[in-house]
Amino acid sequence: MDVGPENVPREYRISRAQVRALVTASIGGAIPVLIPLWVLDDLPLLARTVCSILLVTLLTWLIWSARRCATTADIKALRVRGVLLRRNLAWEDVQELRIEPNPGALTQSNAPSVVVCAYGRDGRRLLLPYIDDHHVNVEREFATLQTIWFRLRGSDWAPDPAAAVLIDRSDARQSALGCGIGAMFLSIIPVTLIALLPLFVDMPEILSTLAWPWAFLIGPPAVFLLTMFTVYRRSLRRVPPR
Repeated sequence: MDVGPENVPREYRISRAQVRALVTASIGGAIPVLIPLWVLDDLPLLARTVCSILLVTLLTWLIWSARRCATTADIKALRVRGVLLRRNLAWEDVQELRIEPNPGALTQSNAPSVVVCAYGRDGRRLLLPYIDDHHVNVEREFATLQTIWFRLRGSDWAPDPAAAVLIDRSDARQSALGCGIGAMFLSIIPVTLIALLPLFVDMPEILSTLAWPWAFLIGPPAVFLLTMFTVYRRSLRRVPPR
């Protein structure tokens, strides 16, 4: 595939249909909040007005930000414009392009199942907005981006060994963080049982008094840290030497 006018620039944005759906959802979510706000008689007019303006401003900003967010591939770089920040990654600095599972799909029914990410020389993971299975044909667009990258990164391009190490560590951290969060949520059930144990079993008074607060203050965070540390170490051990 040649890199020409038909390939670059390529821009990925939220579709008009999704913008309309976002506007509809925003209005639908604002109405149940605004109606009680203006029905209550004990609220001052100023408080109602300020709260209404803040809510409408927030929803308008979210819709505007969603329309501004984009991924652009041009002749010089891969450019990402997010809600607050922008980042440009020159093609010669791109070390990897990947299709990755989206962790958010586990908790959000409408989230894309796979996303596309780029990794630079600093090892940082750069999520490419709107290049996912909800907006495009992921395999086709990924192949196109790869071809553009291969052609524009320069004939003298070579993988950076230092960047590869940083990417491996970033992968290990991501995996450890996901496992740690999952283990922490799973630990809530046994921690709750331990906290309720004094209600069913005779225990020394000091243990009975401290069981409830300390079980929740120490239990889940300890499980999170221990799981994350263990998974991170194991992930690094599995990384082949480069």
